Amino acid sequence: MNGAAAQRNSPGMAVRMGIGFAALAIVVVAANLLTQSSSREARIRMHQLVTQHEPAMRATELLAATIHDYERAVVSYAEGRSRSARTVQAAAQKISDAIADYQRIAVTDDSQQASLLQLKDDLELYRSLGDALVKQTAQRQALQQEYWARFQILHAQLDAPQKSATRFAGGVFASEALLDLSRALNDVRERLFDTIGSPARVSAKSISATAVATAEAAFAAAMQRHAGNLIKTQGEPWVRDTNTQFARVVVARRSLLAAIEELGRRSAEFRDQGAAVSGLVLTQLVEPAQQALTDADQLAVRAVANADRQLALTSAVVLVLTLFISVLTVVSVAGPVRRLTRATRELAGGSIRTRVPRGGVGELDSLAGAFNAMAEQLETAEGEVRRHHAQLEARVEERTRELQQLANHDPLTQLPNRRQLFTYLDQAIDRARVNGSRMAVLFIDLDNFKTINDSLGHAFGDRVLQAVSDRLRQNTAFAGTFSARLGGDEFTVVCDPVDSVEAIQRMSLTVLEEFQRSLPIHGRDLRISVSVGAAVFPDHGKDSQALLRAADAALFRSKELGRSRATLFTPDLIEAASSRFRLEQSLRLAIERGEFELVYQPEVCFETLQTHAVEALLRWHQPDGQVVMPAQFLQIAEQSGVIMDISDWVLQAAIQEAAQWYSRTWPQARVAINVSAPQLMSGSFVEGLEALLNKYGLPPACVEIELTETVLQTGATTVAALHQLRELGVSVALDDFGTGFSSLTSLERLPLSRVKIDRSLIASIDTGTRSPAIVRSIVGLSRSLGLQVTAEGVERPAQLGHLLADRGVQVQGFLVARPLAAAKIPAFVDNSRQHLQDLMLAAPIPDMTLEVTGGASVHALRTATIKKREVTSDG
Repeated sequence: MNGAAAQRNSPGMAVRMGIGFAALAIVVVAANLLTQSSSREARIRMHQLVTQHEPAMRATELLAATIHDYERAVVSYAEGRSRSARTVQAAAQKISDAIADYQRIAVTDDSQQASLLQLKDDLELYRSLGDALVKQTAQRQALQQEYWARFQILHAQLDAPQKSATRFAGGVFASEALLDLSRALNDVRERLFDTIGSPARVSAKSISATAVATAEAAFAAAMQRHAGNLIKTQGEPWVRDTNTQFARVVVARRSLLAAIEELGRRSAEFRDQGAAVSGLVLTQLVEPAQQALTDADQLAVRAVANADRQLALTSAVVLVLTLFISVLTVVSVAGPVRRLTRATRELAGGSIRTRVPRGGVGELDSLAGAFNAMAEQLETAEGEVRRHHAQLEARVEERTRELQQLANHDPLTQLPNRRQLFTYLDQAIDRARVNGSRMAVLFIDLDNFKTINDSLGHAFGDRVLQAVSDRLRQNTAFAGTFSARLGGDEFTVVCDPVDSVEAIQRMSLTVLEEFQRSLPIHGRDLRISVSVGAAVFPDHGKDSQALLRAADAALFRSKELGRSRATLFTPDLIEAASSRFRLEQSLRLAIERGEFELVYQPEVCFETLQTHAVEALLRWHQPDGQVVMPAQFLQIAEQSGVIMDISDWVLQAAIQEAAQWYSRTWPQARVAINVSAPQLMSGSFVEGLEALLNKYGLPPACVEIELTETVLQTGATTVAALHQLRELGVSVALDDFGTGFSSLTSLERLPLSRVKIDRSLIASIDTGTRSPAIVRSIVGLSRSLGLQVTAEGVERPAQLGHLLADRGVQVQGFLVARPLAAAKIPAFVDNSRQHLQDLMLAAPIPDMTLEVTGGASVHALRTATIKKREVTSDG
């Protein structure tokens, strides 16, 4: 009794813990007072770092950055990358603002003020040099515009007589003189391009006018050589005015080149002064500010380290006291806790009637009483647990049924999914095999479903799929069948059993008819069409995989035939699919194995008797030695996406070969390359072409991109790409002209440089009654639009005779040359003049030749050549 009373009068756990925590609090307060002074010093150092040194550092870095931006703005304007002088003015203003900010923030003594004055003087000189460079750039631009204006006047002076050329023999020779002068003038323009670059990209660089002066001298010589003939045909005032205009062009060219030389000198002077100013800012402003920031940081680090040492000592003392208080607490609490633990184990072992002896620390004694009360409550709770367990089992069973539904049905349409389809199909095949009957599978695919998603949204597309599934599930026409959704817009119907193949054909037609009726979707009547592929067991497959593969092949055939059709499987469909797959796989390996080769077919001009270009043509040398033409594999390549890899290889190989001709044996090399629609619309075609030209050192003028009208009907993206090509300097040709439905629209909208007349028109030019008129109309239309013309597929001398009637028409075909290997092109170019002359003389010229504009030129050339040969033969 007395022991229990003493237990109740002893200090409780709360009192004992309170005494220990009070002692711990005293120690912590004392340690906090010791560390406050060190922490205060560290905060002062950090405040100095933030308020004094860091703003000065930012001001110096900003000043250095504005100087760099000003130099970049001036240089960009001088080199033509920027067309606005306002950028230079804005950059100069930023330098002034940065100097003012630096003076306000960082200048605190006389030495810094002196350095700032010196920097201001240097910056003033730097900005004056920049202004001078900007003015010199404007002067260069004005001189450049003046030169090209005078050049265009001279060009128009030469071009005007050609448009109104006379029909008599003297006019013919005058026209030849004008052509000679035009070629000499074009040579002046090309030599100037080679010397200073294109008019849009002239930069301040070292230049040499020797080549330009040589070309100008050649023009003057040609003018003097033909002066007599031109005075007779054009008049002496015209000749005198032409010489005057040419002299003005020469004077303007000299002024332009002198301005460019001066621009280069001023640019170098500006860059040197910029380097000096940047060095001054670095040594006198940035580096001192960085050193001051480093010193302040070291002081702050020392203050923080001192505070850390005091904090570590205080933490050690607090830890020792905490351990001491914990030991005392454990000793007073361990006994009652052991009794409580033992009773807990017994209760956990199933002894519900276990009770804890009372006594010990007051709180633990109360805990023992609570434990005994809990043991009593456990007996009551055991019955509740059994009841809840029964409810849980019922919920698990319900959830299992829901998961089974999800595993076997499509969540959108509630039709059986692919998994349940295979299960049902295997069972149906087993039944048909046992009964000796037939069963069939229909593949149903919605036609142009992607258009519905793109135009009306995917939410509406989901409603369409639900409406289709409702029709398959509810329509009496599909009674006795099993319908499932494979995925996307593909559905499957299993007919089990079927009486005959004719019955499944009727079923396929029924499907087409059912979906020709409108589908009601949220108050709208939507008309769609479907394509159907059917396969019958055991005729077309012995198991589910083979049957589904056969139905899919039949569906693919329905799509090929134009959609909204039903096709029953035949064995040749699998063979066709396998053949397409093998061809696709072979194409993917062809580039890696080096099986592709480029051959080149010349394009020639009978007026100059020269080869002006070659067209790159693709050939595939298969491992078995067979050579496959592009028409046999390009469609598969486009469908499989391999066309991109093939097109990229063709582009690189053609440019690489043309670069070798250009740098070695054929300086006027020009290659025409066919480009596919995916390649042109990839978004990076122009950049990739420019990179290849730079890599192999080939001028853009040596490349001509050929595009069909199908490629050009792809919208604004294609037109933008073509404009980028023309800006780069690459020619663009419209291939197969005359076979599409929008040829005239293409000529009007697109930035073309050449039209290639399709071989289907050339094939009948010498036998048909309409083809000659059509070809002459195309040539005349193209000439009026400033486009060059090439005739493809010339194979007979009679065809060539009709084409010689139109001046400047280039010719391509087997009559001139078959496609040649790259190594044979230089020899053909060197030896082609005699070959072309022989073809020209052998070609019969129709009676209407001289009535066609420009035909007299080729007729005169033929006559002169024949007379020359007769004289040589007589001699």
